[in-house]
Amino acid sequence: MYCGPLQRGQPTASSSSTPTDLRGGWHQQRQRRRAGRQRAAVVARGGEGLKPGGTRERLPIFPLGIVALPAADVPLQIFEARYRVLFSTLMAGAPGIDEGLVNTEKPWCGSRRFGLAFFDTQSQGLAAIGTLLEITEHSNLEDGRILVNNVGRQRFKIVEVVEEKPVLVCDVEYLPDAEDEEADSPEAKALAREVADLFRNVVSLSVKLKEATVPDEITNPRQLAELAPRELSFWVASLFAGNPYQQQALLEEETTMGRLKMVQELLSGTIKYLSAQAALRSAFKSTGGGSDIAPPPGGPD
Repeated sequence: MYCGPLQRGQPTASSSSTPTDLRGGWHQQRQRRRAGRQRAAVVARGGEGLKPGGTRERLPIFPLGIVALPAADVPLQIFEARYRVLFSTLMAGAPGIDEGLVNTEKPWCGSRRFGLAFFDTQSQGLAAIGTLLEITEHSNLEDGRILVNNVGRQRFKIVEVVEEKPVLVCDVEYLPDAEDEEADSPEAKALAREVADLFRNVVSLSVKLKEATVPDEITNPRQLAELAPRELSFWVASLFAGNPYQQQALLEEETTMGRLKMVQELLSGTIKYLSAQAALRSAFKSTGGGSDIAPPPGGPD
């Protein structure tokens, strides 16, 4: 679902770490744990602090080639001048912020909240469904860059583009996530437990294939036990970073149950792929191929 093309280039800012792909790179999760323990208790309660569906608000929107999801960490590095002004304004009053860059006339001054929407570089279109992010911590580098860690809070729909320069400003309408009556149902909780088990199996198979030793926080992340079904569905979806279109489809899914079923299917497919890799590797070893011969590349789309 896209709200149309932007009449300008994509902003020159980027994610400060490569998001984790479920088919490898598990060690990268450790780069995304910032401020997680302080947030966990609030996020796990599921729906707390969400604005009612239909509530409208004017937000600065950060268009970027990644998909942000509720309950997930989104680290960014900011280096373009106009976005340094925006983020300085968002964090007005915080330690280390250059007050000379703060625009006190903006309604979001000091709010620490902004929207992020997926910008498709192929179609030059901006997704109409995005996520409200809250800045949880930041650091300023000597060269002027700002590193910010953010956590996803709530989905929104862009209803009107108000300004495009110097930064994108839109009126958004929050989606009715808090009114999802099935989000905490016994069925949703049972499906969430199944998704958590599938996730653990994916990690276990991936670690086995790599013949690696990883800490418990990777093989059994705390989010699997702490997050409510709604937040868990988003958190697991955030780890499919290799396919932003897939992630956008998960973000746009209207119900927790629907999203959990989509994630369940994706994890099941990943397990089949990893199991096939393990079987191929075993076959290579049994025929004298040696452990240094890798199975053919590829995987589920």
